[in-house]
Amino acid sequence: MNNLRLTIGLSPSPYTQALFDGTVQPKGIDLEIQTRFGDGFDNVGARHRAIIAGKIDGGEVSISSYILARLRSVPLVALPVFLSRRFRLRCMYCRAASPLRHPSELAGKKITVHRYNATTPVWLRGILQNEFGAAPKDIEWYVAEPDIAEESLRPTPADVRVNFIAPPRTREHAVDLVERGEIDAALEPYALHDNPNMRYLMSDYREAEKSFYRRTGAYTVHHLFAVRQDIAEENPWLIESLFTALREANALTARYRDEKQQREAEWEREVMGEDFQYSLRTGCARRSLETLMEYQVQQGILDSKPNIDELFAPATLEL
Repeated sequence: MNNLRLTIGLSPSPYTQALFDGTVQPKGIDLEIQTRFGDGFDNVGARHRAIIAGKIDGGEVSISSYILARLRSVPLVALPVFLSRRFRLRCMYCRAASPLRHPSELAGKKITVHRYNATTPVWLRGILQNEFGAAPKDIEWYVAEPDIAEESLRPTPADVRVNFIAPPRTREHAVDLVERGEIDAALEPYALHDNPNMRYLMSDYREAEKSFYRRTGAYTVHHLFAVRQDIAEENPWLIESLFTALREANALTARYRDEKQQREAEWEREVMGEDFQYSLRTGCARRSLETLMEYQVQQGILDSKPNIDELFAPATLEL
């Protein structure tokens, strides 16, 4: 029997590198891995849009967008494999000369996020509101990208102000506006700290991240793995094969980390007391998803929290 050919979208990372170099190969599947879908910072957003639109067979997608897609019956099914995950309080940035020093100071300010419903902004808005007292309605929001077509199940609350940044509407331009002081801060997951004109909002973000985890038990997960439902139904063995391969690749992560990534992993293990597990039955994955959905409800993105188990392929719940 010939292997099933599957085209998926992934970001190269230590969690997935064993799939890229062939060290791990899913049983019965020939993977074609795509990494480029758009230009610049929009590459990741373009990948999410392609997966949700069914233009490729599956891959790494925003958790918030996946939940919204499932609730409007988009035919995708997820595996509890979290391919982008790290503590996110460090992802609050401002210009180097800004007087801002603490998230509680963001009330009344202008903030840019790449897309309002995206996972990182949901996490950081929830943290701002629940940890630092700055609710979404207290902030003027500027976005670079529209939300995925038909993604919003509910309109943005009337007391929340969301605007597009001035053209060109790119995430790179949003960063420029923060550098120039036209926008006060960015909640942005990419490497703005490599820009000498930008800095972390909080110098002690590690202590804030540790405190958040130890108080809530939630770790800020961002992307999961999803596959087209029709392919999974036509090939019942597929889910277990993919899940096994993705877990095997994750187990080899240390082999592919550089020194900085290894130090970060050791610090996270110290904070969490364990390595993060690809499981909804052990570790903090379930509590993390529960917290993310609580924030979505609080922000008016969801009416109520869906059942977590119904979002994932049943075969993965006991693996």
